[in-house]
Amino acid sequence: MNVLEFTPNRYGGVCVDSHHLPKSVEAFESALVESLAAWEKQFKVVWISVSADKAALLTVLYQHGFENHHCDKAKIMLTKKLQQNALVPEYANHTIGIGGLVINDKQELLTIREQGHINTHPHNWKFPGGMIDPFEHIEDAVKREVFEETGIETVFESFIGFRHHHIGQFKTSNIYGVCRLKPISSKISIQESEIYDARWFPINDYLADEKIGQYNKFILRSALKSPGLKSIKLPGYMESEEEYEVFINIDE
Repeated sequence: MNVLEFTPNRYGGVCVDSHHLPKSVEAFESALVESLAAWEKQFKVVWISVSADKAALLTVLYQHGFENHHCDKAKIMLTKKLQQNALVPEYANHTIGIGGLVINDKQELLTIREQGHINTHPHNWKFPGGMIDPFEHIEDAVKREVFEETGIETVFESFIGFRHHHIGQFKTSNIYGVCRLKPISSKISIQESEIYDARWFPINDYLADEKIGQYNKFILRSALKSPGLKSIKLPGYMESEEEYEVFINIDE
């Protein structure tokens, strides 16, 4: 039989990578028909990735009942259920942002105003931060973002808390966490492409300012009362050999 080369996955499915697909539409459709007939006897779901150089094959997949699952810069992933009750896990549906709560020895808070907000929200003095890069730990991301936006170098101290809402970028939900950082430099140098200005804001003035958002004040008060969650690294999880990051209460 002319069955496409595949590997099984944990969901009772078969996975076909793009490099195993013929470029000819006719050859692909012939192999796909035979493959589906063979797979439906023992598998639940078919997963097929298609790279840009084989985009002509997408029409064939749609004609045979495949649906888009997700895509990245390199490939589109499509799925087809062979059994009605088959599990097809959702692709990532959240974006994750991180902010740095940086307090110096003078009890001043590092704050920024973004270029994109300066006309609509001119008093939005917020914590520096941004989006976590793929495969980047929270601890590394928050230090990187604070340095990129303000030029302030920091040491990670603890994780304070997070906000969750459903109006994130690209119609996703969003998780935004805030970490306590200790500054090891003081001179501000802003990232002019994104940041309008930045300042060390006296904490008492920040909390007393009626124009400052309640969420930022709530997080700041929490950080002043509690040391937060410490970060520890643990060895590889399950089949991964790379260490992973855990935030937990640790007795001093």
